[in-house]
Amino acid sequence: MKVLLVDPPYEIEEIGGKNRSFKYALNRIPSLGLAYLASVGEEKGHEIKIYDCTLSGGAGDFDYYLDKFKPELIGFTATTPLFSKAVALARYARRQLPSVSIICGGPHSTACPEDTLNSEAFDFAVIGEGESTFSDLLDWFSDGKKNSPENIKGVAFKKEDKIIKAPSRPMITDLDSIPKPARHLLAPLNRYSPTPASYRRLPLGVIITSRGCPANCTFCDRAVFGEEYRKRSVSNIMEEIEELISVYGAKEIRFFDDTFTLDHSRIRTLCREIKKFKPPVSWTCLTRVDIVNPEVLKMMRDAGCWQVLYGLESGDNDILTKLGKNTTVEQNRQAVLWAKKAGLRIRADFLVGSPWETKDSFSKTVEFAGSLPLDFAHFNKFVPYPGTAIYEQLLREGYKFSFNEGAYINNPESFVYVPEGFSGEEFREKIIEAHKSFYLRPAYIMK
Repeated sequence: MKVLLVDPPYEIEEIGGKNRSFKYALNRIPSLGLAYLASVGEEKGHEIKIYDCTLSGGAGDFDYYLDKFKPELIGFTATTPLFSKAVALARYARRQLPSVSIICGGPHSTACPEDTLNSEAFDFAVIGEGESTFSDLLDWFSDGKKNSPENIKGVAFKKEDKIIKAPSRPMITDLDSIPKPARHLLAPLNRYSPTPASYRRLPLGVIITSRGCPANCTFCDRAVFGEEYRKRSVSNIMEEIEELISVYGAKEIRFFDDTFTLDHSRIRTLCREIKKFKPPVSWTCLTRVDIVNPEVLKMMRDAGCWQVLYGLESGDNDILTKLGKNTTVEQNRQAVLWAKKAGLRIRADFLVGSPWETKDSFSKTVEFAGSLPLDFAHFNKFVPYPGTAIYEQLLREGYKFSFNEGAYINNPESFVYVPEGFSGEEFREKIIEAHKSFYLRPAYIMK
């Protein structure tokens, strides 16, 4: 069976018109999610192609896949900001290939399967982790759709205008059992452009070594990979690093786990193995301030890590509590100082504009960021994503949210939610001023 997997664009100017083009995204990294699905499909003997719209200069490329490849099944992945883009492309594909089957997976279909199916663009919504469900769907399609899809765990679909949800699918416990991502179906690494200052050397290879996050952040949707922490073996990880370097030419590695340092024993072993590479491997990671210590950070630095990204979120303890971070301002400060002492560069994300944000708490966060020896700081506006505790709370309070074109796109001009006491324009200016305050300090400029 011919299967096309699609990562939708960040912005579509027009689909099906004379001046069709995709605007380039600032941060472009390979779609590992689709590459994992592709490897599952290839193992079953299907012909798979991946179309990464973020790298495309025009929708004509999509036409090429539809006209020349003629897929029998199209699978989209979509976050909430990109859902309307996936819908537009899916509807366009349906007009060109009326008999094609179309599915959608990812964070949005997991949190909002009803909304996904009510768009009338998709035949199935995949809920949760995708590999096993995708495998079963491929078998079902290949077998001629003989049995009811109600037996396929982890899917939702429409039957006589009624949405049917099959039983949920357990998370994959043995991550080593998942075939490695089919990177040969992705564009060459040198076509991707990560966020400036997030790398030292290009091309950059991205790896996920664990899934699931046991934290309880109220602003984070962990529904796709769940709360149970599951990890790959060090030997399995090393095989992928070796492949990224020797086969795909990666000069640097980014570990994209939410909680990379949760298991200190595994990190020790991994660092020991990474140190064996000649020439040394340069790498970065994301992690939390409450799962690091001086020993682990120094060990990471000695093994080639040069930068960590912390989600500090706020300089106000009350805000941190309400965000479910289970951390304190002092913990944030201590983790930054530990990393700096270990010789690491530090990027920090702050989340501003949650329902409890006040002018005072905002000022505390900006002042706190300026008091730390951070190399980079980003003040992200709060967005109530479906599936998060805050989103559900706001729904109970009577808020209504739209997933229409542009509603959730992360740009300075649009706000899904503005906290009480601020106007949208005022809050936009405060975020701009926060960045100016951090980066235009004499101490920062002179360092």
